[in-house]
Amino acid sequence: MSFELTTERLILKIEDSNKTQDILAFYQNNKALFEQFEPTRPNNFYTEAYQRASVSYEYSEIIKGKTLRYYIYLKEQPDNIIGSINFFRLEHGPFSKASIGYKLDSKHHGYGYALEACRAAIPVIFSNYKIHRLEARVALDNTPSIKLLERLNFRFEGIEYKSVEVNGVFTDHYRYSLLAEDINIANGHSNY
Repeated sequence: MSFELTTERLILKIEDSNKTQDILAFYQNNKALFEQFEPTRPNNFYTEAYQRASVSYEYSEIIKGKTLRYYIYLKEQPDNIIGSINFFRLEHGPFSKASIGYKLDSKHHGYGYALEACRAAIPVIFSNYKIHRLEARVALDNTPSIKLLERLNFRFEGIEYKSVEVNGVFTDHYRYSLLAEDINIANGHSNY
């Protein structure tokens, strides 16, 4: 597992509870944007105590190989979180797959950062975690996310009806997938 990845413009890092305040600020600054598309959050989500517990638990699950989240930074601002990309619901064996999620600070939309971060992190989940299939669910009206998945060569598979609770209502989501063979993983390296 790589704890840090770099791209032309970005640094992607696994973080622990030492970054709790920065992670909380990232969520607070983007609350209106994120809550349009993400599952309903618990009432105490925007508290330091919740984020500290969440980050600590997630870090231990990363160490166990059960999940993976990178926080995204600009190289010229290496202390300011601008996004995250995470892989969750990891399964092995005959159901070898994981789900992907990503988010980017609203001030950093339109620069290709999400695409750059995903292209760096996706090969890691396939090669290091030996996942065969990566799945994404996206709200029907989340056009930027749909375009990102298409640029990443995810295949549209259909609609999952009333599959995700967002703001107290179960909503329809598109499902997309990407296979390890789609990005030509060979000997742990990719041309993705």
